[in-house]
Formats: sequence, C-alpha cells, structure tokens
Amino acid sequence: MKYKKIFVVSPPFYSHFNPLLVLAKSFQEQGAQVTVGCSIEFKEQILKENFAFYEIDISSNKNTGTSEDTVQPDTERMRLEEFFESTKKGAVETLITQSRHRKADMLYNPQELIDKIKAIDDSMDVDLYVVDILSYSVTLSLYFLGVPFVTFCPPHPNTIPRDGRYFNVPKSWPEAITVDEEDLKKLKQVSTQTQQEFTEVFNNIISENKSIKKISNAFSLVSEIAVIYNYFDFNNIEKSEENPKELFIGNSFQAVALDEEWMEKIATKEKKIMISLGTFLSNRKDVLEKLILSARESHPDALLIVSAGSHSEELQKYSSPNTIIEGFIPQVALMQYVDTVLFHGGCNTLTEAMYHGKEMVILPFSSDQFNIAYDIEKHNLGRVLDPNNFSQLELAKALAELEETSKDNLRYWRNVSRDRGADYAVKKILEIE
Repeated sequence: MKYKKIFVVSPPFYSHFNPLLVLAKSFQEQGAQVTVGCSIEFKEQILKENFAFYEIDISSNKNTGTSEDTVQPDTERMRLEEFFESTKKGAVETLITQSRHRKADMLYNPQELIDKIKAIDDSMDVDLYVVDILSYSVTLSLYFLGVPFVTFCPPHPNTIPRDGRYFNVPKSWPEAITVDEEDLKKLKQVSTQTQQEFTEVFNNIISENKSIKKISNAFSLVSEIAVIYNYFDFNNIEKSEENPKELFIGNSFQAVALDEEWMEKIATKEKKIMISLGTFLSNRKDVLEKLILSARESHPDALLIVSAGSHSEELQKYSSPNTIIEGFIPQVALMQYVDTVLFHGGCNTLTEAMYHGKEMVILPFSSDQFNIAYDIEKHNLGRVLDPNNFSQLELAKALAELEETSKDNLRYWRNVSRDRGADYAVKKILEIE
C-alpha cells in the first residue's frame, strides 16, 4: 500500500466535516492508520468513529449544526448576518459579499498553521495529508512544507478556478437566475481583487522558502497527487491514471437507517416532498414559509417534511398531519423514502438525492449552488427557481414538469454514484487494485 499513515485535516463546518469523515473511514477500511484533525467540537464524533483525534483550529468561523445556533465570535456572527441579508438582494450581491468575506474567514493564521503542521509532521511521521479545498491556510502550509497531500473538493468542481476563470463567479447561470451585465462586471472585479489579495499573502509566505515556486492563483493551488471531487463528471474531465489525478466519486455520505418513529410519521401512500435549505440557508424563514404554503397549495394531499433549523417553532403554525416541521430532520435516512426534494443546491443534498434518483427542484442562493443548479438544468435532471422571486404558480409548474425530466439521465448518474463513492478514489490513491 502506497500510504500507510493518513492525516485528515477537517474544517469545523458540518457540511464539509461529514463527507471528509466518510473519506477518512474509507482510508481506514483499506488498511491505513488515520488521524482526523479538527476543532474540539468534533472530537466526540471523531472518536466514536474509531479515529485518532488531534485538536487543531483552522478557521475562526464554525458551523457545528445549524449556523445560527453555533457559538461564534461577534465578528463572525456579524459576517453571517451580512451574508443572510445579501441573499435577499440576489445572486450577485451574495457572491460579492462572500468574496469579500473570504480573506477574513478562510485565510486563518497561515504562519501559525505552518508551525502546527510542521509539529504534526515531525512527531507523527505522516505519509499523506487530506485537506478540504476551502481550508486555504492548510493547503498553503502543506505546500510550503513540501509534504504530500491530496485535495478534497466537497463543493462543485468550479470552486477551483481553471485557467482564465474567475474565483467565485459561476461559469454558467441557470435560466431562473437573471444577472445584469453591469452587476456581473462588478462581481468579476471583486473576484479579481480577492484573488490577487489571497495570492499575494500566499506568495509573501512562500518567498520565505526558496526551494518552492511562487503561485499564480491561490484558489487554484491543489495537490500534485490527486483532487477528489464529491461530484459527477458531467464534463468528462476525469484523469484516473496519471498524476495529478482528478477523481469524481459521486457521493460521500454514510447510509443511515430511518428509525421506527420516523417510519410511522411518513407512513402514507401520498407523494412525499422534502424541503431542506441546508444548515446555513435554513435561516431564510421567508423562503421556507413560501415553499411550505406554495407546495401545500399545489399538492394538498402530499406529505411535506420540512427542515426548518432554528425557525422550527415559528413555523409550527403550518404543521398538520401531513406537514412535518422539525428543526432537524434525519435527511440522509429520509432521502430514500421521499419522492421530491426542494432544496438550495448544496452538494451534500444533491449527491444524496442523485444517489437515490429523486426528483429535484433547486433554489440556489450562494457559493457553488448556481453551478450545481445549471448542471441539473442542462442535463434535464430537475428544475430551478429563483428563491427570492418564485411564485406559487411557478413552483407548481416546476413540480409538474419534473415528470418531463430525463429518467434515463437520472438513472445513469444514480448508477455512477452507487458504483463509486469514497472507496473508488481511495483505492486509486493507495494504488489498490
């Protein structure tokens, strides 16, 4: 086996931690000795999965469940509020806000992290590190120290800008999201500035080590061994033999059985619709409310299952025998039992829905969600709506049109997802036939 001791560095974000943990488990099952480094809030879960735990903070921003409930420093909470407000103004305003926040929340103490990772490397004799694409300071540290690592990309592959592309600017937009040319120009300017600032910080540090090259774009700095995408190879770009490998795994979640209490709750022959906006965007109570009322109007007999985050109590007025509203739902376990998923276009929910071949309506707000929504629309795998401007009639139309989506395409990608998963990438990297 090529690498025996693996150190997985996870950001303290629930939506990135979980897929990374599945990847770590796959390394462990193939015979590697795995340590998971993360902040203290995740220690219990890491130990429960029988990994060695190493405490390391790599971000001042944390999301350990729903973002509003996570204890945050005041500056982080202010940035979160600013982000939520920007989502109400539309796609470009949201992406500009996110781009401006990047330096503050994702370039965390690079000099200190270099020292911490050097200490890990000196004491633990690590053969290979696994780093999340959004952990920019960790990637910089590993590159600076010249140690072998692989890059894990849980969001859309375009999160890593290829030549001539802009960081945090969608390559293509779904039809429902209209973008003004002037606004797009402004977004590209902000993106360019953020990219330059990040790259300058990287190169100032890199220049202290004369044996490594300066870089042209900090956001494109990835492993020379392999990049693992928790996504689908829609554009046929996979490279699985020569390095750097580009490996598409289709899913990185662990199957969970649904408990009896929930089985009783969902026992109906009627259509089942899940509404989930993810750990961050469940903050948008107005959109959740509109989705509940609109779906109820067009499908009065359907069973609605709503993940409402911290707004669960306020939305209880809409609960009924066929409307379940909970702060947290066992989404992974529930997915196989629902018919349709209305969601924000987050990669985890997408891969879970695709694995089970579910009907999808995507309402993208931010980040990579526009790229994901575009892919689903382009391949006729679902429908896309503007979360800020959809009407009840538009949702009804989108739900009706799901009958016209390509069942052959969905079946094909569902089968790809089931054939792959984390084991596919891990075997390629460890060179296990």
